[in-house]
Formats: sequence, structure tokens, C-alpha cells
Amino acid sequence: MCCTQQNSPHEKRHRHGNLMGVFYSVAPLDDSLAACFREVGVELPQNRGYSRNPTPQEARDVCLALTEFNVEAFAPPECAWRIVIMGRKDSPAASEIDYETEPWTTLNVHDFDGNETTPHTIWFEKGWPALILRIVHALTEKCGTLIIIPDTGCKPLAVRAADDVRELYDSWEHALGCPFW
Repeated sequence: MCCTQQNSPHEKRHRHGNLMGVFYSVAPLDDSLAACFREVGVELPQNRGYSRNPTPQEARDVCLALTEFNVEAFAPPECAWRIVIMGRKDSPAASEIDYETEPWTTLNVHDFDGNETTPHTIWFEKGWPALILRIVHALTEKCGTLIIIPDTGCKPLAVRAADDVRELYDSWEHALGCPFW
């Protein structure tokens, strides 16, 4: 179900809490995906150029560049390949953050093959849409146009390096009413 604007601050916070259970797939924009998205009315860039999945190393570099956040990377053999971002560095310990007021998410690499320099499918396990968009936008510098697909039924969002993150966020139906920062 897509998100709609709420009237009271309490409803808005509650709705934002509901978004925290969303999974976000990220995909490069290829011809078949473009055709599917056009059918459902997703706005796509006219000149999309080359597009590919990010490498795990690129994902790590982008996340570690978010120096204002607590970022921790995990990789095999200890566990699945993932990066956890839990609140701002000036906030309490990650285990004590307020998920309503502190940005957080988990970036996962699907079917990690042991090579951090080859492209892999990534997805986000819950979290703040604004933080997810910021990470995906940074990845487009190397990967070309990427599509964020929330599992809510809301329209996917095409993200290009040339896009303004705030304008994208403000136009993203899925994130209506959720805090930007």
C-alpha cells in the first residue's frame, strides 16, 4: 500500500514507523525494466546511458563516506555481506538509537560470490527512505541510473547522478511525510 499524507504529527510519526518495515530493491535501468516501469507510469530519464549493479566495494566506499553516521561493515565468513548504518555519530550507542528520530538502514549484497570488485545486486532491509536515497544517489556516480523499488506497491524511483537528492525525495510518493533529516 502506498503512503499518503497524514494530518497530525502523531499520525505522521506512526506512518514513518510503518515505512521502517519496507524492503527496497535496487536495480540498474535496462531496457526490459524500463519497459515495465513505463507501463505503470514511472518517470524515467530520456538519456539514461550505461547502468549496472554496484560492486560491494563501491557500496562500502559510499557508506563509509557518510562520516556523520555510525557505519559498520560485515562480510563472510563471519556473516552475510552487509553494511549497517545506525544513527548519527553524535547520537547514543547504535543499540540505543531512537528509530523514529535517527536515520538508519541495512544495505545487503545478494548472493555475494566472494569478489568485492564485481557487480552484485543490492537491497536495503528497512530504514529511512532519505538515507537509502542518499546512498543510491551516491552509487549512481559509478553505476549510472539506478531504480529504487520499495515493496509497498508504490511506484519505483529512478535515480541519476545529475538529480538533486532533495527534489527526488520530495517527489517520491513512497516517502511523503517522512523526515528528510
